Amino acid sequence: MAFLEPFFRVLLIVLEFLQWLILAWVIISWILFFARQSSFRWRHKQIFGILEQLNDIFTRMTYPFLRPFRRMLRGVNTAGIDWSPLLLILAIVLLRGLIVALWGTILRG
Repeated sequence: MAFLEPFFRVLLIVLEFLQWLILAWVIISWILFFARQSSFRWRHKQIFGILEQLNDIFTRMTYPFLRPFRRMLRGVNTAGIDWSPLLLILAIVLLRGLIVALWGTILRG
């Protein structure tokens, strides 16, 4: 079963990359939200433009993964808070744990 090891390693790397991508998107969206609410938007137009572009890029990269969780939360009153990134990170952590456990049992057995 050694032929499955590269598959598991690549899958774990992709999941970790996705986890960091979501975390970076959340932080950038928070920074952009607070920049919109302050005078930063007008004082530093170029930096604000870069933040908007980064937010757009990260939104496009993470949206396909967040969409199912947003659909699940559509009927739940969350008081305007988007909990889908947290749920996705939780699902990734659980999936990574499952993969590591599966990998361990395959290597032992």
